[in-house]
Amino acid sequence: MSPRTGHRNAWNALLIAGAAALLSVLLLPAAALADEEEGQVSIHGRIIDGTGTGVAGQVVRLLKSRTYLKIGGLRSLDQSAEDARATTDALGFFEIATRRDAAFPYYYLRFYDPKTFDSVQYRLPEDREISKKVRSGRPVQISVSLQLQPDWPKVKTLLETYSPGSQVGQVLRSLGLPSSRAPEGSGRELWTYEKVGVAYLVEGPKVIETRSLPGGAKSALAPPGKDEAEPAVRVDTP
Repeated sequence: MSPRTGHRNAWNALLIAGAAALLSVLLLPAAALADEEEGQVSIHGRIIDGTGTGVAGQVVRLLKSRTYLKIGGLRSLDQSAEDARATTDALGFFEIATRRDAAFPYYYLRFYDPKTFDSVQYRLPEDREISKKVRSGRPVQISVSLQLQPDWPKVKTLLETYSPGSQVGQVLRSLGLPSSRAPEGSGRELWTYEKVGVAYLVEGPKVIETRSLPGGAKSALAPPGKDEAEPAVRVDTP
């Protein structure tokens, strides 16, 4: 082999090694991206009303739960945690992207936040379990229809009389129909809300007095023990 041929072979080998190194560098981000996307789950859907119109500004919450044995004991404990949330857009659509958590085998969607949900107009929607799809990594697509409260037509009629922006209208929008209405003096009515332990003396569209009822509130507005999710706390034995 001539010196020139040896130099040419060495140069070709160097070029091949350089190309292989460059290819491996280019492929590394793609491999890392594939590993990163492996645990990703996409959840999207829409919230509509009874007419099929999208409902804007509704909170959608992804919650995860598990049951585990308490360390040093024999009793089991249930634990739930809010994993992510989204708010519907002007057309009622929402989208949530999350990663699977192997420590939590159960996933479900909750379509309200008790701080913002309009429970006077709508019934609380049921939770939707999506555990199987989340564990498989398949995209989740779901649609939920909000159902009106049975007494909403009566509330709506009263709002047309008093106007939503009036003091009485604001009471109606926050508490719904009163438990009872009784005349008290000329042109005045006492509106009693037993569930919150309050009565309002109204005159036309104005609230002129607020009274606390003996015994306080009779019931909570949100289902007790159903909503608040505890922050996730890692345990040794899920």
